[in-house]
Amino acid sequence: MHEVFIQSYFLKKDELIEKVEQQEQLFVMTIVKKTARTFRKVAHLKLTMHTEFTSPLPKKLASYKFTPNAKRTLHESNDTIQQWLQQGWIVREIRYHTDGISVKEDYYRIGPAYIEEQQKNEQQQFTKQQQQMQALQQKAEKLALPEIFQQAIEWNALPKQWTVQKRMKYIEFCLAFYALSVQKDLFDFKEIGASLHDKIGGSKVFDQEREAFLAQLEQSRIDPTLYGLVSIGKIVPIYFTGNIQSSVATYAIGAVHATTDNAVLTSPFTTTSTTLWLVENRAILTRMAVETEFLRQTNSCIVCLDGQIRSAHKQFIEQLLQSAIKQTIIWTDTDNSGITIAKYAAALVKGSVKIVGRDYKLYHSIESYAAQVQEAHEQEQQLGGVEQWIKWM
Repeated sequence: MHEVFIQSYFLKKDELIEKVEQQEQLFVMTIVKKTARTFRKVAHLKLTMHTEFTSPLPKKLASYKFTPNAKRTLHESNDTIQQWLQQGWIVREIRYHTDGISVKEDYYRIGPAYIEEQQKNEQQQFTKQQQQMQALQQKAEKLALPEIFQQAIEWNALPKQWTVQKRMKYIEFCLAFYALSVQKDLFDFKEIGASLHDKIGGSKVFDQEREAFLAQLEQSRIDPTLYGLVSIGKIVPIYFTGNIQSSVATYAIGAVHATTDNAVLTSPFTTTSTTLWLVENRAILTRMAVETEFLRQTNSCIVCLDGQIRSAHKQFIEQLLQSAIKQTIIWTDTDNSGITIAKYAAALVKGSVKIVGRDYKLYHSIESYAAQVQEAHEQEQQLGGVEQWIKWM
């Protein structure tokens, strides 16, 4: 019998098994609801008589993706369904209306063999993960990781929303990253995966998690560029306008310019401007860029954050802040993501900032800005013009 299985997955409140009959090598269980005032038939369950299971999970059945609470309609022949029932892979559940006669629902649910298979796979997966963790720990010990890397790969230091698999992949990434930094003075992001997997496609193994993993490194106070990462494996553009220079190029007021993450990492940028505008959207950048007289008179340069502050933006802004900049004005949307961008931007400045809020209001701290802003609002809705921009300065 399968009383424990039925009680765990099928019986609702006040329900119990009234009787068990045999029909075509199956148990047919009558389920009743019994309370002080009620006693009526609520369901019939049809399931296997077997208690030991050895046959492999049918591929067709796997495609239905059964879970303990899933109710499925099977598009198979009667012979196939009967076979799956007898082998214990599925259970037929027939639920009745309150009259106990007319059928309300008729569907298939997960069977005891399927549950046993899932538990077996989970145990195998757990054992495999334990072995992988042990291998990663041994590798970490051989590398003699600096304390900052040891702290970065501590299990509890990783984002709670990450799966176990993603956490282990991040630890593997950190170990490969550090090992490569010891071997090479400069390296590309794709070399990290290639150093682990000597096969076609190995270089792409961390591509999907690239931004998340690099952001987590920085969250752990590890600057990838200081360890030799010169490129993240793709070109990240940075749009700006103003009098800005690097060792290989000079940019002037009068046009929107662009550089890349690779240029920022290999050649420091400076500016003679005293006011730095950090704007979230390109529309603001292009609008302000045509006001050359305003930029010249106010000695301003403008950097577009393009919806988020990436490592390249961070590096670029930090370089400019080390020049002649005396004030920074942050201008983003006032939705949740805009407020987050403003917070990151303000943290980069490490000093007094001005933040543009709704209705042209100006705030002098990220705390007061975040507290006052309640309704989502796009920058373009209050783009204003030179007169308004000067007031903010």
